[in-house]
Amino acid sequence: MTTRLVDWLEAYLARTRELSTTALAVVPLILIYGLGLLTASSNARAGVDILSPHLLTHLPVATYVGIQLGLAVGLVFFAAFRSERPFRDHLRWAWPAIGEAVAWGLMLGGIVLFLMSEAKLLAIIVSGPLVDRAVLSAGAGLHEELVFRALLIPLLTHLLVKGLSVTPRTAMLGAVVLSSLTFSVAHHLAGEPFDGFVFAYRLVAGLVFASLFIWRGFAITAWTHAAYDFSVL
Repeated sequence: MTTRLVDWLEAYLARTRELSTTALAVVPLILIYGLGLLTASSNARAGVDILSPHLLTHLPVATYVGIQLGLAVGLVFFAAFRSERPFRDHLRWAWPAIGEAVAWGLMLGGIVLFLMSEAKLLAIIVSGPLVDRAVLSAGAGLHEELVFRALLIPLLTHLLVKGLSVTPRTAMLGAVVLSSLTFSVAHHLAGEPFDGFVFAYRLVAGLVFASLFIWRGFAITAWTHAAYDFSVL
């Protein structure tokens, strides 16, 4: 029994990082955010997403919806035709991956809310509409993890290896720190007033998400970020 559980866990950790499984797992986030923007307020737009507002402004609704659905279908076809195993195997692993990520996000959100409450830093806030919370959380998880983790960490790692001739492990550690700093700074460059506590808080959050990205991959990190944001907004 123990051997079977260990074998399943090893398979789960490996399969949920594969590109085909990742592609299928992020499809719901794309649809929640992309289609949700049609009904949510402008406050629900992810800060690093500069494309969706442009599309919403300049395209007919039917065309915009078609683009979002086309992107989702494209990822499904990618998973189906790229796969070295049957498509249903990747689909089977995608759902528990989402469940794992949501559990991570809710756990992190609970810890943060508890610590802030204990430190008397938790204000009473009237949250926005549920649809805005869901859409904003999905957008932040998807786009911020794409920019600051999936794109920036490999790029910085490559630049550090080539530019400073450090080992790949050292370069990745440096990329984690630099990407987390960039993640925190970007929120203030976007117009949010600088606050030392908030900056440090986001830096730590960036380090957590970056570590999770390296360990568990993009899809789980994006869903964790989305679930975390939804729980603390």
